[in-house]
Amino acid sequence: MIENKLELILVTYNRAQYLENTLKQFFNSPFKNCKFTILDNCSPDNTSKVCEKYSKLFPNMEVIRHNRNIGGNANITQGLRTSTSEYTWLLADDDDYDFSECDDVIEAVLSDKYDFIHVSSPLLPSNKKNKNDKDLTEIIEDYDKNREIRALELVKLIKGKYFMDLAFISSYIFKTKLLDSDDIIKAYDNVPNFFPQFSFISKTVNENFLLYRAKQDLIIQGNNPENDAEHTYTYTKFYEGWLNVGLMINDKKIRKIFYKNLDNHSIPTNNYLIVLPVAIMTDKALNKKNIKYNTISLIAVLYKHTGWIKGFILSIYLILVYLVPGSVYKILFEKIYAK
Repeated sequence: MIENKLELILVTYNRAQYLENTLKQFFNSPFKNCKFTILDNCSPDNTSKVCEKYSKLFPNMEVIRHNRNIGGNANITQGLRTSTSEYTWLLADDDDYDFSECDDVIEAVLSDKYDFIHVSSPLLPSNKKNKNDKDLTEIIEDYDKNREIRALELVKLIKGKYFMDLAFISSYIFKTKLLDSDDIIKAYDNVPNFFPQFSFISKTVNENFLLYRAKQDLIIQGNNPENDAEHTYTYTKFYEGWLNVGLMINDKKIRKIFYKNLDNHSIPTNNYLIVLPVAIMTDKALNKKNIKYNTISLIAVLYKHTGWIKGFILSIYLILVYLVPGSVYKILFEKIYAK
């Protein structure tokens, strides 16, 4: 039975309305009887009341409320280390779920065969906008009709989207024992880099984990308008953090795929030579704080990825982008977005 194998860990902060919607969906799902732990980051809203209400409805729910807000990334790290079951599914509090076809996911967990089960693809979703495009399930089915694939083979198929997909914390169910103490320490070390979960993501390629891809996405990533307002980091800081965690990838060829393919939903390309300067331009156009220091940090981590010669050329390129006055970028972006 799935409740004997899988544990759900949900991290939440100050989103009582979204949290209730998530819990309603799980209450009507095949995962209702699984051990369910909520990590409440000392929310000041009605989160405690929502948790109290649903803890009476779920048979195996536990609510852990921190005595202070430890930050979202630290709470994710707590989630990585909390589970005691064979498999763990780390959940966000503001997504929508589709459990209409999830028997294959349950069977995959019960089989004990897979290192992780991929259940949602934000970048290659089942609800694709262009019917001619292939979603992740179709891409993997072309490779293996049973939707089984090793991590390194999937990286070859979808390039950097592999890493960006897994950065969405709820996109996969993983075998708990694969995260050992060293991995948890790495996760805590990378809290300032925004992606503590990369301690697991990097391990999937370092050890070439076996994954199973669900027939369809179980999650439609939330579009919470309150989220962006809470983010205090800049675009340049975001990519600096992302490139820093990528240094945990051991294979230089895979690391090259990682840093060369960076997604930005505002532009149609994922080429790092365009994405990174656009990040600097956007921060300058929006008059963000600490752009100078964030740009220097971004250049420093690029050196680590590309080496001294290429890093020097890239640094000149990004410095020239930075030196253009923010007022120029502001005018440019206003014209682009006005269209």
